[in-house]
Amino acid sequence: EGVVNEAVAQAAFADRLLLNKTDLVTEADLARIEARLRGINAFAPIRRCSRGDVSVDSVLNIHGFDLQRALQTNPQLLNPENAPTQHDKTVTSVSLDQGAPRHMRTVQKGDLDFELATDFLEYIAESQGEDIYRMKGVLAVAHSQQKYIYHAVHMTFSGGFEEAWQPGEPRESKMVFIGKGLDEQFLASTFNNCLATPENLTRKASTLRFKPGDAVECRTTGFDAEEGERWAAGTVVEVLHRADDMAPGEVAPYRVRLEDGSELTVLTDEGSEIVGANSHGDEDGEEAGEGCEAQAA
Repeated sequence: EGVVNEAVAQAAFADRLLLNKTDLVTEADLARIEARLRGINAFAPIRRCSRGDVSVDSVLNIHGFDLQRALQTNPQLLNPENAPTQHDKTVTSVSLDQGAPRHMRTVQKGDLDFELATDFLEYIAESQGEDIYRMKGVLAVAHSQQKYIYHAVHMTFSGGFEEAWQPGEPRESKMVFIGKGLDEQFLASTFNNCLATPENLTRKASTLRFKPGDAVECRTTGFDAEEGERWAAGTVVEVLHRADDMAPGEVAPYRVRLEDGSELTVLTDEGSEIVGANSHGDEDGEEAGEGCEAQAA
């Protein structure tokens, strides 16, 4: 249709080719990709790397552009009669930046709830992964002194808590999406729904199966071949519970006081870990669980 294949064009005119994320594929995959790149550009050296770890000196001030080589790649490069280059107008980028000037900012300020934010990113990757060429960002997450840094290509996602926020550094989240058919208004409004505001957290709590005061039973041990699972009766005393010894950004759905006076932090709202009173033998309670998800106080 006359639309430029941007990836091929950039590889063809490159002076250096960085083959990143090499730790995620096999040697056979790398050999196949390198052969494909050499077929597009036989002159540019290919450097394998992981997480973009390359020396600045190897990519800047290398004076690599060669007009004659460029003309071999595209003999019509200097022809003034060439038709204007056409780009795919469905490919756009969207930036959600809490630090942007007020008149340009499309999102509200504030820390993000980690579960809501990761659910948002997972939804985008799963529902639009084929059309998302790249996602990356730095998130300010409630209950974390570290930045959550992530990047994704289509449905391949990588992220984690890394460097700490420095004293005086604004806790501001930034997200960038590159892909086809991006809906900026949807992305911005969904981002705002992930903020750790009282309204959003109240809505999140309303999706839980139990409320404070509800009688429940909690699984207190893993499965034992002789004794089976052990469950204990108790009462929900808090929802969306946070303790200092929990992982960065983590918030437990329940804090439960057992009949013996001890308390448990229940880390997942699943029938394999917590059920209504006198029902742990029902279908919900028989769901398989991998290890105990409750922590004793």
